[in-house]
Amino acid sequence: MKNLQPHSLSLLKLLGIALLFAVSYATAMERPPWAGFFANCKNDQIDSVRFPFIKGEADRVKWADMVPKPGVYDWSQMDSHIRNAVKGNYYYYFVLWSGPHAPEWIYEKGVPKVAVGGGKGKESFPYYLNENYINYFHSFIGKLADHIASLPEADRKAFAFIQPAFGSTGDRQLYKGVPKDPKYIINAQQYLEFCSGATKRFYEAFDKPELKHIKFLFNVADESKPGEGKAKGARAGEQLYANWLRQNYPIELRKQQFTIAVGYQANCEIEQDTELRPAFYGLNGKEPDFVRGEFSKFGQGEMFLENPVWNYYWTAISTVDRGLDLWEVDYNTVKTGKYDEGFAFSSRYSYYKRPQTSPHAFVALRDVLDSADTARFSEGQYGKAVQSNGERMRKIESEFQKYGAKIGDLDAATSLSGVDYLLQSKAINDVGFGLIARNYSRFIKQIDANKTSIGLWRVGPTDQPYGRYARGFEHASGRKRMYFELDDKFLPQGFKGQITLKLIYLDQGTGKFSVRYDALADPDKTADTITKTNSGKWVEKSVNMTDASFTRKGPLHSDFSLVNEDDEDDVFHMIEITKSN
Repeated sequence: MKNLQPHSLSLLKLLGIALLFAVSYATAMERPPWAGFFANCKNDQIDSVRFPFIKGEADRVKWADMVPKPGVYDWSQMDSHIRNAVKGNYYYYFVLWSGPHAPEWIYEKGVPKVAVGGGKGKESFPYYLNENYINYFHSFIGKLADHIASLPEADRKAFAFIQPAFGSTGDRQLYKGVPKDPKYIINAQQYLEFCSGATKRFYEAFDKPELKHIKFLFNVADESKPGEGKAKGARAGEQLYANWLRQNYPIELRKQQFTIAVGYQANCEIEQDTELRPAFYGLNGKEPDFVRGEFSKFGQGEMFLENPVWNYYWTAISTVDRGLDLWEVDYNTVKTGKYDEGFAFSSRYSYYKRPQTSPHAFVALRDVLDSADTARFSEGQYGKAVQSNGERMRKIESEFQKYGAKIGDLDAATSLSGVDYLLQSKAINDVGFGLIARNYSRFIKQIDANKTSIGLWRVGPTDQPYGRYARGFEHASGRKRMYFELDDKFLPQGFKGQITLKLIYLDQGTGKFSVRYDALADPDKTADTITKTNSGKWVEKSVNMTDASFTRKGPLHSDFSLVNEDDEDDVFHMIEITKSN
């Protein structure tokens, strides 16, 4: 090796610094190894070979079970679940249930028991501000940290994170209901003081070398901005705490359940999506939030039971679109094996929220009939755009019935929203109000979707998960080509690896369609021409490209497109792109 001159050394230092920044940036974008789909289970060991998409177990531990008597600690239940995780090669986390799940003996030690009214579930709670309660709770947090630190290294490494919870289950409320005795009402400032004190205790107790890898996940609101309207009542305390927490600790992980984790196409969902998307995807100048949510009881709703195969799948697709990273479902549901496609999809996309570091991109094709959309459905033609206007919804339905659209429960469509709609609607509705009215996607956009394709509903075999929505060609109206663009940052400049385009289409008829793309030497190159075989099933087809340019030089400035090659209309569910190099 030749001796390096001083200027060469300086250049190497600069290159080294640049590389360090590049590595740091890439690392910041990397998802944690435990990111993905989790299952709730009681005593089962998860079969992670049969269900490789399951990254971990979501557990609930109760303070009362761990300290059945004063000074007596029983960690056996939690330890059993941790050992199962180690044996099964998956991760583990728990939500700590305190509050109403505190040991009964604390009431014999001077902690007042607070009776509440007007709530759901538990009818009594401890008085959280009582000095004895705080002392017992803080002491328990310390013992919990000591025990986890004493476990074998493999057991400790099984932890993904811990969700501290200070009130009723993992919810933000301290009481579910209103104390019957007004002296036990907790105001906003007191709420802040109690929750911030417990938070500091967790961070202090877990500040051990053995526990450095364990993060905390909080069920916390977004930080309010100056000038925003002040929350009232119990919400005021929750907002104060959210502001305090975000100002004092890194909130890398958070919970968000309703309506993101429990269903899709709920009335008024667009308001929540607009509010949360900036934080979830890092569009606010910060790192994207890592977001978890559990499915819970919504699978028992009549609307969901109309076709669970469709509904688990499309809930999974919607969670990915909306920014959920850790979706958890009861293991008894998972091990039926009926819904693997959706669960695997949610796991595959977990925390890949930046196009430059995501190996995958997708677009799930659908049309959405939003009666709040006055640009598409004018008030002059369809009637006043208010949710209660059932006549307007029926007019929209009648126009799209030939494409499969249907209102199954007009009462729900015109009167319910959010989680109430998802749980109480008696049938699937294809017209709603305040909806996310577009394709579900990450990093792929369809160009002029409604001008170049038609929306379809309830398509193909009902025992396959894909056909709840679809898009297709319509030769009679001149819709014979669909155009797509890939996010500019998805492929690095000068990318020379392989692109795999996976397409799911309805194999109905014997016609042909082609996949074309913007290649280095041809902006409209044919990647493959596919001939259908009329099996009547949804079929998956993968196409590999090694010379993709994707610089939007295709027709309509597209990166790739689907082209009708005859007069037979073709129907599609999803396009997914994977990059490798």
